[in-house]
Formats: sequence, C-alpha cells, structure tokens
Amino acid sequence: MNPDQFLWLSAEALMMATLVLALFRSRTVLGLSPLYIVIGGFQYLEASLSLRVDVAPGWAVYPASMVMFTATLLAVLLVYVKEETREARKLVYGLVLANAGLSLVSMVVSQHTLISGSELSAEVTTAALRGNAWVAFIGTMLLPLDVVGIILVYEFVSGYTRSLFVRSAAALLAIVAVDNFLFTLFVQWGRVELPMLMAAGLVGKSAAALFYAAMLTLYLKYIDPVSATVGAGDVTDVLQKLTYRQLYEQARTRMTRDALTGLFNRGYFDEALPRAVAQAERYQHPLSVLLVDTDHFKEINDTHSHMVGDRVLKLVAELLAEHARAADTVCRYGGDEFVVILSSADAASAAAFAERFRRRLRDRAQVALSTGTVAITATVGIATFLEDADARTPEDLLRLADLRLYEGKRAGRNRVVWRDATVTP
Repeated sequence: MNPDQFLWLSAEALMMATLVLALFRSRTVLGLSPLYIVIGGFQYLEASLSLRVDVAPGWAVYPASMVMFTATLLAVLLVYVKEETREARKLVYGLVLANAGLSLVSMVVSQHTLISGSELSAEVTTAALRGNAWVAFIGTMLLPLDVVGIILVYEFVSGYTRSLFVRSAAALLAIVAVDNFLFTLFVQWGRVELPMLMAAGLVGKSAAALFYAAMLTLYLKYIDPVSATVGAGDVTDVLQKLTYRQLYEQARTRMTRDALTGLFNRGYFDEALPRAVAQAERYQHPLSVLLVDTDHFKEINDTHSHMVGDRVLKLVAELLAEHARAADTVCRYGGDEFVVILSSADAASAAAFAERFRRRLRDRAQVALSTGTVAITATVGIATFLEDADARTPEDLLRLADLRLYEGKRAGRNRVVWRDATVTP
C-alpha cells in the first residue's frame, strides 16, 4: 500500500466530513443554502476530476468519486435525520437538477469543437468534455436511487437497532455498494481494468462510508445533540435519535394508545373492528369480540382511591395482553371496560380464552394494600361472527357482546357469557 496516498485520502475524507458538518451546524445562522451549494460543487468535481491514484499495486481509486460522492450521501442522511422532510426533498431536487444541468451544459459546450474557428486548450478536449457529460448523466440517473435508497435502508435498519452508527453505516454501505457497481459498470464498461476498478472503488467507498458514519455519530452525540423521548417512559439518549418519519409514527402511536394501560384505545378499536369483520367475511373465517368489565370497579375507586383503581386497570390490561395472540387486538374501551378482537376464533375458542383470563384474574391478580388486598374479578360477554346469526356487522357484534356482558352482571358477575351458555365460576 502507498502510505502517502492513503494518508492523503484520509485527510481528504476528514476535510469533507468537517466541511459538511460545519456547514450544517451553522444552519441556524446561515441557513442550509451554503451546504447545498457546496454539495452541488461536489457533483461538479465528481464529474470533472478524473484524477486516479494507485493506493496499492494493481489497485487504483478515483478520490473525487470515493470521497465526495460519499460525503454527498452523508449530507443527505444528515439533513433527513435532523431536519424536516421537505428540507431533504429540497436537497434531493437540487442535486438532481445540478447533475442534469451539468450534463446538459457539458454536451452543449462540446459542440463548439465541431465548428470551425474553435480552439481547445491543452487541458480540454472534446473527448474530455463529452466524457464529463456522460459521467454527470450517469450520476444524475443514479442519484434518485441513491437518495431514496439511503433513506429506505436507514428506516429499515432502524426497526432492528437504536444505534445511530449501525443505522447510518448500514445505509451508507448499502448505497455505496449498489451505486459503485452500477456507476463503474456504465462508466468503465469495456475496459480490461473494470473488475479491479469496481473492487477498489467498493473498498474505498466502504471505508469512507464507515468513517463518515462514525463522524455523524460523534457529531450528533457531542456537537449537535437533540434528545428524543423513546417508548412510554422518559428515557433520553441522543443515539436513539428519531427521524421525522419515526417521530410521526411515535406520535401516531400515542394517539392510538391508552396512556394508562398501554393498550390500544377506543379510537383505534373503532377503526380495527370494521377491518377485522371485512376480512373475516371475505375469507369466511369466524371472528369473536369480547367485552370485558371489571367487577365492582367503582367501589374499588371509592373505597381505596383512584390510584388503586389505576393499578387494577393496569393488571387487567396486562393479563389480557398476556393471553392474546399477536394477531389479536386488545383495547381499553373506556373506564373499566376492555374489548378484545380474536381473529379466526369461534365461540368456543373465545370462551376458552375468556375463561383462562377470568380464572387467572380471580385467583392471582390482587392489588396489595397496607390494610390487606383487593381481589379483582371480571365479567365477559362474547359475540362471534358467522356463528351468531344476529351479529353480521361490527355494530351488531359489539351490541350482542354488550348484551351478554350485562346478562353476566345480572347473573352475579365473575363469569363468561357466550351464545345461550354461561360459564359459571
């Protein structure tokens, strides 16, 4: 390996990363326009600088492509993670237009060489002009794929890890690999050095991607940190930084979740039940709706305080969620009532589910107090699509489950009622 070339490439990568991060950091004073202009300059230099350096015997890289292209991806990822989505779109549109404009200008200017009276400097040739235009054209074609791809990969990896370095490194590595293959294939096609240039480009750009991912992580941790609340608690960690799409999903989750129990809320249930019934009708599968009422809840609240009542509701919610399958939907319907949508469950299966829950609640779920314990029981009413003739719509299912719930309460509570059968304690 040529140590001088390696050190100079490292210095270039550090300079590019510092420049991008410094311009982004100064956005509160200068705005993002200076960053966009510099990134546009990177696009021009990528196409016009055909400098090739040998870093090892038989291995050559193009510094402009290796360092500047990856720095462009760093800027795109940084703007996407930290700014509004519309800002990311501005950068994408600007980059595409800059590359397209460069291609058009190079092609137009190259036509002068075909007209008498034109003189070319020693550094400029018709082939060079058209070569730059072709490089810029290929870059323009690939740029939307690169930009959309890096965002998609970043979001995909975000579903599996909270590490900002892993997310950004995976996104950068994936895109430089795809872009390097396609770009080198189109630009260097027909050259005997194609395999070497492709392999060397992949290694060089991958090294730059890892370096830029590390710089991005350090920047967000120590220089421009923004805390993000994750989950239901107040756990704050800059490395769990959420993108705006993730923040939207988190806000949407808060809107569909009950703050006390963490279960889905009434609004979510009102949307989920019609979808579930429509799917059950389409495939002719049974579907059961369970309406669960916590027995004597008002007395618990009045006698032991609302804090104890909250603890009771949390225990009921935990046990329902514990017994439910991934395909089932458990919601807090309101007050001390809960509702469960059991997909592909006939009446007997739903009754078995409810009875397991009821017995566990009666036998084990108790709230400890300084003066003793509060026993908790529940009454459950069940209605089943396809099996209950008068329950063919979401409204009818809920109405029938409610009627059977109150039938169980009138019969003494702490029981499951389904069809014309009542499961007694």
